Order: sequence, then C-alpha cells, then structure tokens
Amino acid sequence: MSYVIATQLIPSDPAAFRASIPEMIRPKLEALGAQYVVAQESIAAGPQMGVFTMGSRWSSIDRGFTALDEFYADPEVIATLAATPVQPVGRMAGVVEAERGNPSGTYTVAFSSSVDNFDRSQSEDFYDTVSSIMIGAGVNGMRMIRWVAAGELTGSWAALFYTDSLDAYMAGIGELYAEPKATSVMAQWGMRPLSRTISIGH
Repeated sequence: MSYVIATQLIPSDPAAFRASIPEMIRPKLEALGAQYVVAQESIAAGPQMGVFTMGSRWSSIDRGFTALDEFYADPEVIATLAATPVQPVGRMAGVVEAERGNPSGTYTVAFSSSVDNFDRSQSEDFYDTVSSIMIGAGVNGMRMIRWVAAGELTGSWAALFYTDSLDAYMAGIGELYAEPKATSVMAQWGMRPLSRTISIGH
C-alpha cells in the first residue's frame, strides 16, 4: 500500500514557483524518499482556478509527513518561501488504490465522486475496463485515489486521468459512459459526481 499527500496552495509569484518545482521542490522531496512528486496548476476548476496542487507518494504515511516537516525546515526552502510566499489552501492524504498505463502527461483531469457501496471484488475488473477505454481513446494513463483525510472530501474517490490531449480525454469519457459494463458497476457502487477539474502539469 502506498499513500499520497497533496498540498494545495496559491503562490504570490506563479512564475517563480513554477521554476522552483524542477529546480528545488521535486529533487528535495525525492531525496527525502518520495516515490514521485507531481505538480499541477488548475486551469479549469471553478473557484479553485490557479491553485497549485503538490502531490507526493510515500510507502509510509508516517514517513510522508515526517519528510514534509524536514522539507519545510530546509534552509533553502525557508528562503524561497520568504522571498516568494505561498498561501496554503488545504492538504489531503489518500491511499493509492490503482494505477494503469502511464500516469503522466501535459494535462490531468481529476474526477471526484462519492461511492456508497464499493465492492472490492469488482474493482480490478472495473479499473481494467475504464483504463482500456480511456487509453484506447488516447489518454496516457490513470490513477485511483481514496481520500482518507481530506476535509469535506474524506471518503471520496478521485479518478485521475493523464493525457497530452483533452480531446482524447473527452472522446474516452464519451465511450466510457456508453459502455454498460462500466456504467453498471458505477450504478451498483452508487457513484455520485462531486467535481471535475483540469490541471496542467509542471
């Protein structure tokens, strides 16, 4: 089992913050043990447009939070945040339930939903069905996250689709909702949409 910790923030200088992601943020978190670090800037997210989400994956949630403490105590990080402050918006922690394909791309589409009657015995087949349709339409890959500490979203699920073409994502979604094998599981699970956001990766 692995965990993701996602911190949402608004930088005072977006350009400087973008530059710091490959130069400092990602290397430092990976050196502290992060299995991956993702940086997403919302470009279609209702009132959260322009919010950055910094996500990191850890084999232990204890290690994840300890590493973040170490990260924010790093003198270079302290200096960067002093020069270009950020406004924290929120932080979420979740369990990575599944991955398919190549979970990276120019864009990330995050679809959040509540699930009333999750049946784990159906889950792997369902993820295979969804990923087969979406990847077949040109999406790179997908990741499923179950939020365990996320404020109002606690207990909800996020399906993250990674793509270099939003047209490919839209084509895939059209096919997905026309596939009875997928929609029947959604109905059995009592899936209810909560939100959809589009972000660009950095």
